[in-house]
Amino acid sequence: MIQFKNEFVIVELVNNSTAILLTWKGFIPSQKYREALDKSLEITQKYKIKNWISDIREMKVVAVKDQEWAGTEWLSKAVTAGCYKKQAVIMPEDVFGQASAKNMITTVTVKNQQIEIQNFTNLEEAKKWLS
Repeated sequence: MIQFKNEFVIVELVNNSTAILLTWKGFIPSQKYREALDKSLEITQKYKIKNWISDIREMKVVAVKDQEWAGTEWLSKAVTAGCYKKQAVIMPEDVFGQASAKNMITTVTVKNQQIEIQNFTNLEEAKKWLS
């Protein structure tokens, strides 16, 4: 069920509304990237979701300042709100996309809470891991 959409991302509930799926595409302007993550956090709070899937197969490079913002400010809010425990990432096939993704994806510890992050090559594997 689609919850939010713009020209760079589709945000929807999956796995019987136990996970949120963000399907990214293209080069995402800073404002649109941040808006999508903030909107997604609101949705996870509303539905009490802790599992995330990021499909970044069609995403291009994300600006370093946005990566830093997501990894500090946004992530801290998400963890504090109790809405971020596990994340499945569907990785791009192209080398540049993989390099950008690897800069953004690590196992993160925020306020002594471990976030599990696992990479996948397709959506069904990611959903299965989160179920």
